[in-house]
Amino acid sequence: MVTRSVKAGAEVTAWTDEADAVSLPRLDEVGGLVRPGNIGVSYAEREYAALAGEQEASWAAEGEQRARPWLIRAHGLAAAVAADQVVLAACAQELQQAKADYQHAVRVLLPYARREPGAKWRYALCWPVLVLGDMSGVWAAAVMHGEVPVIAFGQALASGVAAGCAGLVGSEFKALRMARARVREPDSLTEDERRYQRLFAGTDRGAGLVGLVGVVSLVVAALLAVGIALLRTSTEGIAAGAMFGLLAAATALASFLLGYWAADEVADLVATLGKRARRAERRYLQVAKSKAIMQRAETEEAARSVRMECALRGQAAARRVASLSWRIQRNNPQVFGHGFPAEDHVVGRRDRPSPDAWDGVAR
Repeated sequence: MVTRSVKAGAEVTAWTDEADAVSLPRLDEVGGLVRPGNIGVSYAEREYAALAGEQEASWAAEGEQRARPWLIRAHGLAAAVAADQVVLAACAQELQQAKADYQHAVRVLLPYARREPGAKWRYALCWPVLVLGDMSGVWAAAVMHGEVPVIAFGQALASGVAAGCAGLVGSEFKALRMARARVREPDSLTEDERRYQRLFAGTDRGAGLVGLVGVVSLVVAALLAVGIALLRTSTEGIAAGAMFGLLAAATALASFLLGYWAADEVADLVATLGKRARRAERRYLQVAKSKAIMQRAETEEAARSVRMECALRGQAAARRVASLSWRIQRNNPQVFGHGFPAEDHVVGRRDRPSPDAWDGVAR
């Protein structure tokens, strides 16, 4: 397929040959004289000025034609991009608010946090270990007692989780203790601290209810220890039953200590706000990578590049035609002379073609 550049090269060659063939009738022998003052804009100059304008318009049309598929595709993505931009704007607002809340909490509350960084991860790893340890003893004993393994597994899992949950009340005791240490009069709080007033308000934080939960947890731990002891005693004897019963009680107490060690209401609030900010950031980046947004940006840039290329080629073609007009004048000195008067050569002058005047024509 013949490309536009090859066609343009052939056209330029044809124009050059045509310009070389142009000959204006000689009226007088001019010699080395300057361009006569009685010559305005010749027909030949106007003709090539029109050809230059044609080139610019032709190349602009070529650019529009080549860019049309990209423009059609970009417009086809308009609705999807508009929807994604609405979501992106909402995500940006959410991200900005989440980061502002997190930074504010870090600045105001971090001095009140007592849990060191990484402690929450250690808690998240240790608690399942305690549950699995208690569960494995019950499962083995139930299977040895003749229970179906699948049913025994469910029972063992429930007892293991119960032992782990029995110790979670430790976090409530730690929260009560730290809340008493943070108690402040409302008038003494700064403007930033009033935003978290519940963390500094009063000592009545349900201590009686926490005590009741603690009693219930002790009952759960005792029941588990007795139940496991009886189960092991029936299969392995009194010593084994007592040992596994004590281990079940130790698991519940260890869960209590683990919860007490890891509890920190202030650190949990700061961590929650940080998690919210990170989640909002991931959501924003995910929406920002929308295929519709990316594809429309790519297609619009491709269309712009094609149009710019053709516009520049049109300007180059117009200048080429302008040079042919000068070529005609150079090849016909008997009519146009050999150049302009010296006073017309103003420093910094730049020739600009127009419908009414052509490059180099003194007006």
